[in-house]
Amino acid sequence: MDDSILGIQFGPFLKYGYTDNCLEELNINLMFDSTNSYVFAFCAFKHLKILGIPHVVSKDNRLERSTPNDVSYSFCLPKTLEQLDYHSNVKSYCTRRIANLTILNGSNLKVVNMANVTVRDCNGTIYGIENLEYLDMSGFDCRVLSEHLLSHFPKLITLIAQDATLGIGLNTLNNASEFLKINADLKHIDLMKNSIKSLPDGLFNHPFRQKLTIILDRNNFQSLPNFPSKPNTFQLISLKYNRISCLSEDDMAKLNIIKPSSIFLHGNPMECSCNTLAFLTWVQHSGLISDVDEIECISQNGTLVILSQFLQNLKTYEISCQSKLWITLASCISAFAILALLFGIIYYRYRFAFEYFFLRIKMKLRHYQPLSEEFIHDAFISYSHKDMTWVKILYDKLHSKGFSLCLYHKDFKVGKPIADCIVEAINSSRKIVFVITEDFLQSSWGTYEIEMTRMHAFREGRESMVVVILKDDIKKDKLPKALKEIWYKVVCIVWPTDPEVPYNSEEIFYEKLCIALSDSRSRINDDNIQLQMT
Repeated sequence: MDDSILGIQFGPFLKYGYTDNCLEELNINLMFDSTNSYVFAFCAFKHLKILGIPHVVSKDNRLERSTPNDVSYSFCLPKTLEQLDYHSNVKSYCTRRIANLTILNGSNLKVVNMANVTVRDCNGTIYGIENLEYLDMSGFDCRVLSEHLLSHFPKLITLIAQDATLGIGLNTLNNASEFLKINADLKHIDLMKNSIKSLPDGLFNHPFRQKLTIILDRNNFQSLPNFPSKPNTFQLISLKYNRISCLSEDDMAKLNIIKPSSIFLHGNPMECSCNTLAFLTWVQHSGLISDVDEIECISQNGTLVILSQFLQNLKTYEISCQSKLWITLASCISAFAILALLFGIIYYRYRFAFEYFFLRIKMKLRHYQPLSEEFIHDAFISYSHKDMTWVKILYDKLHSKGFSLCLYHKDFKVGKPIADCIVEAINSSRKIVFVITEDFLQSSWGTYEIEMTRMHAFREGRESMVVVILKDDIKKDKLPKALKEIWYKVVCIVWPTDPEVPYNSEEIFYEKLCIALSDSRSRINDDNIQLQMT
């Protein structure tokens, strides 16, 4: 341009500063012939209060090697300087670190804007500007962060640190409570775009003199940050464009204690459904959310609605949610009832199989060892206690012929569960004799013993172990179903009721019964003889 100054040489610029001038404000955007030394030239301006020298990017210095100045360095400013604007419109990369930086003549400096001047790390301390009130360090690379970075700014009121990778740096601090400990005058903190998922414990746990306005927009929060539960701490909390779908009960309780004047949640994927009804009710009654007219939330059917409009019909929606809850609850109860009914039917249908299975497990847990070759008894006699007189005669007859018989009133142990005794008697007897009478058919224990015998016979391959004595002229169709299912393997002997009928006497009855009881015993003995011969 014809009327533009394209450059200033360092020498004349420095000479102008030393001349007697009353310049108080200087804003330049020039290319100097030196990249570092020209900054010191401003020390010569004795009345300068406002200095604007936006940082000019000449090249990308990210790959340059470190210099000894990385450890400790200093530069000079005019004693009267109150505002320093050294920002860059785009990110520039600097090889320097904020190590031990000393600013000479900076006691009057109150405003520093170094946005987008991306220093290599924030692991250091800045000295010499103890009256600083405003600091913009946006764009700094603070993945490496010192707890004492701001420790020499006791009067700092505004801290802006957008896009400064503090999501990493803050959570690497050994003691986060030290980071803002000295900055009791803070009023405005802007931590936008730092990929922060959570704040470290103790970061804001300080007695700030004024209520804080904190900007946490465009981070990665999914819930309320870890703020201290203290009233009168926060004036405004902005959480726009994070990942918050709703606030939890704990978050809402904390906000009820903190009671900030305003909370902003616009841009979050808010959910307006029955699942978030408690949060929606809180939003309506608390009045803390200031941008309900701008917040879009996802409704139950997947459409986007404005939160303020949704809240207008919240009572009706709450009633519909309660109806859905009752429907869901009724469906669950019905499903449970149906499952319980099905289980009950299956259990009732196979109850004896379950009972036998559990009894076998119980016996194994008690280290019960079944006899492999010989049985304790030749037969276990199952009968109704009302037929005990007749059974006693039967027992005496068979016992006199050398048979060992198991009777529940004689052999069952006192105090032991009857079910256990029955299964043990079945296991220890070569044959099971059922005395079927009218009284037996009416006995529940008789049916139980038949079922247990059937289960055992099927499991052990001893289907021929059952002997049935029919009395009282009982027909086959009256017999229990479990007995009918194995009838083809059952030895059935009918007690004689008419002595005039040929071959129907008590002697023949006992002869048949003895043959039935001796059959398997003789077969086992024959097998043992064959094994010994081989």
